[in-house]
Amino acid sequence: MKSTAKAFAIFVGIVMVLSAFASFVMMGGDQTENVVVPSGDGSLQTFGVQGRYVEWDFEGLADALQMSPESTVMAYWINLSASPNLTLAATAALPQSFGLSYASQIHNNNKIEKLANANFNGTWTEFHEVQPYPVGYDGLVIPYQDYMMIPAGTDYAIVFGKPALFGPQDALRQVLDVITGGLSAQSFTLIGDDNADLQVAALGSGGKSMPLSGGYKEFYLGVNVAKNRTTGYDLSARYLQPEAAASSKIGEIATKNNLSYSTIGDETDLSGPVAFENLQSVLMALLGP
Repeated sequence: MKSTAKAFAIFVGIVMVLSAFASFVMMGGDQTENVVVPSGDGSLQTFGVQGRYVEWDFEGLADALQMSPESTVMAYWINLSASPNLTLAATAALPQSFGLSYASQIHNNNKIEKLANANFNGTWTEFHEVQPYPVGYDGLVIPYQDYMMIPAGTDYAIVFGKPALFGPQDALRQVLDVITGGLSAQSFTLIGDDNADLQVAALGSGGKSMPLSGGYKEFYLGVNVAKNRTTGYDLSARYLQPEAAASSKIGEIATKNNLSYSTIGDETDLSGPVAFENLQSVLMALLGP
């Protein structure tokens, strides 16, 4: 799950090359270049050919999973505007993300406000809600399913939209297949309507690279900035059919961090407040092996 330091070093070089010839344009701004312009039928005109523009709800993990392939085994969604401390803690605890590590460098210094990452078929895709969002580009494009994939180096590409898509070109094709009517991830049942600022979901079928080494059928974590921001965060974790080793580890985490811990039927719940200074260590315990 974890990307190597070498891959991230290569990406830094890609970002520098991409920034050298990319031209991003805000909707309603100066649209004198090769700009994506909405047409009456919902498709977009760009680079002299018809191109579609991703437009999808992006208010939580459930929205991201509706764009993710059926084979997705882990995904997370984070509101990067909710709390700088939450972003820092998540960056340290979650599987590495280009959006978390390189932020605005990917989108020509435009801020990523919300981010999701999905892992499937041994690959991944990130979803970025960018402000201001890009809709135009000068350079090469790869048409696929009437969308325009913009190469970012040899292996990666960007598809403009709300959210923008970023990742390996083959992975983006799989996501675009879903967006255009293919089967999406349907195996995640624990996600509720808590609208948490950080949401993480994983399937034990993903194996040892999942949080707590995948010792459960399904896992969900939600973290909210407390309404009284001086008190830290409200955390809730749920495990479906946890194995004995995972249950023991969950109990240890609960005891160490003064969190509530209960088991009803085949579901185990962990919840409670977490102080600002303890959030990173709690997330690393819950999301680690």
